Amino acid sequence: MKSINSLSGGKTSSYLAYHYPADYNLFSLIRIEDKRCTPKDLKLVQFISDKIGQEFIATAESDITLKAVIDLEQLIGKEIIWVTGKTFEQTISKAGGSPPNMIWRFCTTEMKMRPIWDWWFKHIGEKVKMGIGFRFDEMERAERLSTSFKGIIGKQGGGVRNKWEEIEWREGYFPLIENRVTHYDVKKWVDTTQLIFPEDSNCVGCFHKPLQQLRKNWDLETEKMQWFADQETKSKRFKKEGTYEQFKKIGLQQDFFFGTGSGCQAGYCTD
Repeated sequence: MKSINSLSGGKTSSYLAYHYPADYNLFSLIRIEDKRCTPKDLKLVQFISDKIGQEFIATAESDITLKAVIDLEQLIGKEIIWVTGKTFEQTISKAGGSPPNMIWRFCTTEMKMRPIWDWWFKHIGEKVKMGIGFRFDEMERAERLSTSFKGIIGKQGGGVRNKWEEIEWREGYFPLIENRVTHYDVKKWVDTTQLIFPEDSNCVGCFHKPLQQLRKNWDLETEKMQWFADQETKSKRFKKEGTYEQFKKIGLQQDFFFGTGSGCQAGYCTD
């Protein structure tokens, strides 16, 4: 059985890739179309465009994450395959203009899982062992990992309509849990490398993040947080507590433990 390591660009999945090699390493990139958020490093923009085989404008994640994935590839001495799906704007438009939220969490499915599944279907097409960076101190997340996925497998109706099928395509592999690796172990390893990670992992405006983290991210990633705010309307927003424009104005709690990540439950967004 072939193996794939699913990488988020964070510390924990980087630890996974370094200590537990797989046949393939995949990083799924979430793209946005806002040129205000384009990295200032044009060589980085061109490098990523070449990696994904199409124009790259910007990402909803920190640009530092992109550089971390590039540096990780050099560290492990093995290719990291970049995949990407529809842009965040296209994904929201397909959902009728509604941004994702805690009740309707389609963003990870469409922009993280589907590109990986599409790559798997095209290049492997048989059940794989997938390494997921869940640590021993968050082992409960492994119980929620789905091993099946519904994707397009061809055409039907004379080649007019897509043919969909739900396929059992992977089994989860959690070496960090098996070997009792905790956040402390991961941080200790990162300190021995030259890898640099952002203060806060995953999409900067992820609705899983607590309000104080989102407020902090207005300072850290102003343009990208503005992009998230621009996706909202009075009737459609990411979080029930309010709009992202409102979160920009709340007081910053200095003793809040920042940089804890989004806590996404889908098995791809994890630090």
